[in-house]
Amino acid sequence: MERNNSPLRYQIPGASWCLEFPESVVLQLAAYAQWGSRSLEGVGQLYTRDLTASSVTVDCVTKVAPAWAKYTAVRLDMKAVKQERAAMFKKGLHCIGFWHSHPESRPHVSPTDLIMAEEQARAGKSDYQGLVFMIIGNVPPPNGFGVWVHDGDKLWRADSIPG
Repeated sequence: MERNNSPLRYQIPGASWCLEFPESVVLQLAAYAQWGSRSLEGVGQLYTRDLTASSVTVDCVTKVAPAWAKYTAVRLDMKAVKQERAAMFKKGLHCIGFWHSHPESRPHVSPTDLIMAEEQARAGKSDYQGLVFMIIGNVPPPNGFGVWVHDGDKLWRADSIPG
């Protein structure tokens, strides 16, 4: 994948903040794309060091072993998720959301995805204003990345913006 080394930025229309993915993070996420009918969906978490910046940078991406995974479905292992968050918090990193892969070029939110995003956002409402929900498709970013934020009530699409 050829890119120009500038970060990818996403913003909810009208929001005063944006989400920034540095080149190293973009490459890592793109490597999680599903290729072929035997590939399974992957899942992981997104972390930042600074939740207060007007441009929130994804400083770290992890891949979490799922409870189970199929070609078109994945289930989070919430015990592993919580353990990872605690360990990352000790390193000064705050979880801002999840990513998972889809076996499609331009990812779309499925009904199952929407339920999971809403459940997670509602569960974290005391800690978050919104939870990032990212889907990795199998074409190069930005088109192969779908980025949304769920506030516990609504899923908001974040659009790619110039860096």
